[in-house]
Amino acid sequence: MPTYSDDGQWWWDGRSWQPVSQQPPQQPYAGPPPQQQFQQPHGGQQQYAGPPQQPQYPRPQQQSPGQPYPQPGFYGQPRPPRKRRTVWIVVGLVLLVIGVSAGVPAGILAWRATSGDDNDAGHGIGSSGTSEEPKGKNLEPGQSVTAQSLAQVDPATFYESVVKRQMTAPIGRVKSSMFGDPQKFASRQLFPITDIAIDHRSDKFYYFQTILTGPTDDEPTNIACQGTKEMHWSNYSKKWEQSTFTSNTCTKKPFMGGGDGVFSSGLTADQADKVLAKLRTYKGYVNVAKPTLLSAGGKTYVRQIVDFKPITLADKNYWGSAISMWAFRDAGLDPVTWPWSNPFNLTEGIHMVYYLDTKTLLPVAAFQKGIDTPAGNGEPAVKRTTIQVLNYTFPKTLPPMVLGRSANTLSLTLPEGWKVV
Repeated sequence: MPTYSDDGQWWWDGRSWQPVSQQPPQQPYAGPPPQQQFQQPHGGQQQYAGPPQQPQYPRPQQQSPGQPYPQPGFYGQPRPPRKRRTVWIVVGLVLLVIGVSAGVPAGILAWRATSGDDNDAGHGIGSSGTSEEPKGKNLEPGQSVTAQSLAQVDPATFYESVVKRQMTAPIGRVKSSMFGDPQKFASRQLFPITDIAIDHRSDKFYYFQTILTGPTDDEPTNIACQGTKEMHWSNYSKKWEQSTFTSNTCTKKPFMGGGDGVFSSGLTADQADKVLAKLRTYKGYVNVAKPTLLSAGGKTYVRQIVDFKPITLADKNYWGSAISMWAFRDAGLDPVTWPWSNPFNLTEGIHMVYYLDTKTLLPVAAFQKGIDTPAGNGEPAVKRTTIQVLNYTFPKTLPPMVLGRSANTLSLTLPEGWKVV
């Protein structure tokens, strides 16, 4: 039974106050898959049933963009939000599909709900920035990459060339995992990894998922899409078997883990230029550090830190990761039909550490951590703790699903080790 406010206008969903016009969701926390999602099929083998199918609810009413997103286990009940006109915002946590409307992730619903209001937030206005392309010294693939040559490049010019290559690559294959806070990141007690590639030319995709209950789990759950058939590895029979339950894992393009929440691959050069031009108009959002050379594990990388910081826009509210999605939209792309994966709240920033291949100057790995939403416009500051780890490859064509006689359990690597950087 939900807890209601004194005036009966709001109910508490376990993380925030919601208007009574919004029906209580069956899954209040949009975090990693809860334990009840693991089903025990015939034969005693544990497998992952995927996100639960939820009934359709009416579109949520507007709520404040600065409203806190408490972490798992937060059961305190702050006072209901003030009644005032604000832009509706929800957690853009699409690593797990909440399925509020036709199975579309909450972060995408936030984009749909704010697609008119973001004119007030600053869409088309930016924040006194300029769309002029930086034209400083740069390095291109094939040129000598040394500590000295990196010291001479213009950070913004270098970074834009990197992400333009990422965006215009035909396919971006991303392995990723999301953690609610640094403690969960360090312990990896629940450790889901997805390996996803989408060919937007054909709308076909590659999907594999591993779910570990710890970094040393020797019987993880492994799921793969072989065409439209969902397969799982049986830890009992030691072979791949077709799943007996019904889900849309292998029939619909995945929203969870399909990108890094900042850029997407498969764009044309013109679309990529439009994304970058729009981002430049949001002054203070993209903050690029000097690239440096890193040697780790017998390999050499280009390491570059980029902070996507929350900024105040024309509506006097702070906005963060939403800006990347708006820039994507302004290039003529739809984050619903072209899945936009973003585990971060739309008002929080992203601290991102890139590790680039020295030959291709494309990302091979990245570490992301949420940047706090500052206090502003009558809203309190919000602590952000989400972490995402990414490994990248950029194949020319969609990789085939080869299952073979092993579980093919996924793993993730960070060049500097499994630590907050």
